Amino acid sequence: MLPDHFYPYWTVYDSLGQKYCDCSHEEYAITTLKLHEGEGFTYKQINAPKPLPPHIVDVTATTEGELPGQQGLPSANKLNQQEAQQRLHNDMKKQFKESKRMKVVITDGLY
Repeated sequence: MLPDHFYPYWTVYDSLGQKYCDCSHEEYAITTLKLHEGEGFTYKQINAPKPLPPHIVDVTATTEGELPGQQGLPSANKLNQQEAQQRLHNDMKKQFKESKRMKVVITDGLY
């Protein structure tokens, strides 16, 4: 970190965005751009970093359970592997049966 009296300064970048040089005055940065006219050089003012706030507070979240009236998803962790697979198969069978109830009407060769 630089002392405060070094700020602001100007950084010149080449056409690839890589730092070319630092300048103490904006006029020197502009002169550098003129020396490399047509090469895509740019410059940017660098100001002193802002100080951190005097008091930094660490906050941790605490959970007290669910709010009244909330209903969570059933926990898959409470089922053993065989029960979880059976439940999945039952859900898939139910969806398959419901999908059979739909009629497909074909008109003009399009679905």
